[in-house]
Amino acid sequence: MGNCCCCGGTEGMGSRIEKLLPEIAWITDEALRGQVVATYEDALKTGGWEPEDMETIPFTLLIPDCPASYLIHTRGVTRMAKVIYEEFNSLYKENGGFQLDHDLLIAGALLHDVGKLVEYEKKDGKVVKSKMGKDLRHPFSGTGLAMRNGVPSRVCHCIAVHAHEGDDGYRCPEAVVINKCDFVNFETIKSFLGLLK
Repeated sequence: MGNCCCCGGTEGMGSRIEKLLPEIAWITDEALRGQVVATYEDALKTGGWEPEDMETIPFTLLIPDCPASYLIHTRGVTRMAKVIYEEFNSLYKENGGFQLDHDLLIAGALLHDVGKLVEYEKKDGKVVKSKMGKDLRHPFSGTGLAMRNGVPSRVCHCIAVHAHEGDDGYRCPEAVVINKCDFVNFETIKSFLGLLK
């Protein structure tokens, strides 16, 4: 693993991840940036994927023949979260003093579905649930991967509660944004495909 046939095998896995997910550069804290990349490296290696596979892995198995990739979904959630950060902080700075934490939000958005890289596997040319995925949904495996790579607990919280597992408990403000951005992406595509009921 780690050698890319498209670039002569000289580019490391971390560089390939950062090229595919340029939003990682938005994280201002260098240590946190490194932890996000390390978590992706860990998830890809554990799941048996190459970074470029993120361009073809479906972002969900709940939409048959899902037309959107893991990569596009992750970038979509992160980019929408960034816009909300800018607008929310601008509007609420003088109206309650509510301010979202930029790096927490971006890191959480980038990592919210990282567990899918171990929840899914390729079998007979098709992406299906892995053995681990049948035992642990991606909010759990993603949180474990992030913790294993030194990601701060508040970012891990965002991963853990981004899906329905977090519906009946507390979500920090940044986790609320990530949850809503995730479902805007998911449910809007379902609606386009006539699958939203």
